[in-house]
Amino acid sequence: MPRPSIRPRLTFEDAMSVHVLRAQGVIFSELTRLFGVSPARFYEILYGNLYPGSWSSAVERLTANDIWHPDIALLIERRGHGQVLAAVKAANPNKKLFERELKRLRTSAPIPGRGANLRPGSTLRRTSRRPMGR
Repeated sequence: MPRPSIRPRLTFEDAMSVHVLRAQGVIFSELTRLFGVSPARFYEILYGNLYPGSWSSAVERLTANDIWHPDIALLIERRGHGQVLAAVKAANPNKKLFERELKRLRTSAPIPGRGANLRPGSTLRRTSRRPMGR
């Protein structure tokens, strides 16, 4: 099948669908097949950089039982409205950004010379035999 000459663009409703489908465990290669765009676009959508507000709109429309995509209707039919809505609510992009920043801060290097070689529960030991104060 030949590729289209113009890259397909995602709409705001497609971004809402990406949030719902990804929260249900649909992998990036399947999303690429469905929407025909680079997986990098999905990453941007899921972290709220592309189409900000699409996650909250998806939650609002699911809460109102408003179905905008045939794959969403199929998911709700198979798994139930409550389970789909709960999974989307748990996939909050603001929570993902917070967790990513927290992980970055935890793995950042400690300040040199400020006990960087200490292990939890260890104590400082003198390394020389000379008495202190001389």
